[in-house]
Amino acid sequence: MNNVPVLADCLKYADETKDLILQKEALPEIPGLLSTHFEFDALCLIADENTYKAAGQRVEGILRDTGLNIAGVHIFPGEPRLYADYDHIRFLLKWIPSLDSYPRIVPVVVGAGTLNDLVKRTATELTLPYFCVPTAASVDGFTPSGASLLVDGFKQTLPCSAPRALAADTDVIADAPAYLSSSGFGDLASKIIAGTDWIIAEKAGSLGAPEAPAIVQVCWDMVQNGLMDALNRSVTAAKGDRDAVKTLFEALAITGFAMQYMKNPRPVSGAEHLWSHVWEMEGLSVDNVPVTHGHKVGIGTLAATAFTEIFFMDPNGPPPVPKTYKRPNRDERKAEVEAIFRSSRACNKVVEADMSKFMDEKTVNAINDAFRDSWKEIRGRVLERLMPYSELKAILLKAGCPVTPGEIGLGRSEAIYTARRAQMIRNKYSILDLSWDMGNFESILAKIEAADYL
Repeated sequence: MNNVPVLADCLKYADETKDLILQKEALPEIPGLLSTHFEFDALCLIADENTYKAAGQRVEGILRDTGLNIAGVHIFPGEPRLYADYDHIRFLLKWIPSLDSYPRIVPVVVGAGTLNDLVKRTATELTLPYFCVPTAASVDGFTPSGASLLVDGFKQTLPCSAPRALAADTDVIADAPAYLSSSGFGDLASKIIAGTDWIIAEKAGSLGAPEAPAIVQVCWDMVQNGLMDALNRSVTAAKGDRDAVKTLFEALAITGFAMQYMKNPRPVSGAEHLWSHVWEMEGLSVDNVPVTHGHKVGIGTLAATAFTEIFFMDPNGPPPVPKTYKRPNRDERKAEVEAIFRSSRACNKVVEADMSKFMDEKTVNAINDAFRDSWKEIRGRVLERLMPYSELKAILLKAGCPVTPGEIGLGRSEAIYTARRAQMIRNKYSILDLSWDMGNFESILAKIEAADYL
């Protein structure tokens, strides 16, 4: 797969999703998709008040008119905005088995990213296939096998089966609130850093860094080939442009198929998502309304771009290590992480994640030497993929995304130095880990703050 990816071609690499219809008037196709790809005695419909109004009521009518048995309908409140918290799954794990025809029942979720993730994980735990009706081009999470959820205060990606089939109606997703489409655009833009971080991780992984796999070419091609073109063609999605929305949803769905193929989020997320995960763990809101995933990721992408630009600024080598720098030993690092996350319910999980990637001096020195020795080659590959910060900010602004920390309820320094916590919470090698291993992490953050970033 060397050319711009096409949805139908990428679907062939999915081993769980059998079909995805993306077109105008996709909803009437749902009964046919259900009969083709599922064996069931009944269905249950899950939506919230907003998505039920947008499409769920019509989906229910189509199913009933076709004579399909709907054993139950659950509508979550529209306000406050639904959050991807495992507590909602605990409810669904009790509700679905209480319905007639269980276990030969198929959940049909009508909604955006959060609802899909909740039903995806619920269906997996109940070993049920499920059907998805997206109502917005808001995230890349509709098609991967995995769900990003908050479990006891810790943001993590839990393994799940992807939907067996999807019906995405272009009119429905184009009529979604503008902030959902701009959120999806922010999520798509994050794939730029996913690419640069994968280049970095592959090099570090070859020298012993954990959770730093080699590039899988088919996944790389699905996500990175055509990415810039998709961003340019979908930039007006938040204005309701039907063609732009279709492009945006298709591009996001394709990135999900890359995750489904690899069974790992590595192809589609890097350091930028770590900023977002920290803020999700802390319940970042503006006027008591949770900031969307894609808007947090958009600011994270700007921050990670600034970090990457500064790290690779000098063509002659990496940033110098301050003379006062001393790499902490394992016990010192553990104490540092515990101190920062002491008040968080996720403290133990974060400490566990950080300790699982703490490397011995020999491995760290090997990584340092290798990046210095191959600096010109690695720098060239990274900067070839990286959209310059000024261009990224301009396209995010044009797409209606937040481009300053204040727009998502954060101070500038607060957003920049979130990098410290972001680097701790995952065993997933990124530019943040490379910089920390090379001893110039804090000096780069200081340069970001002193320069015209964020």
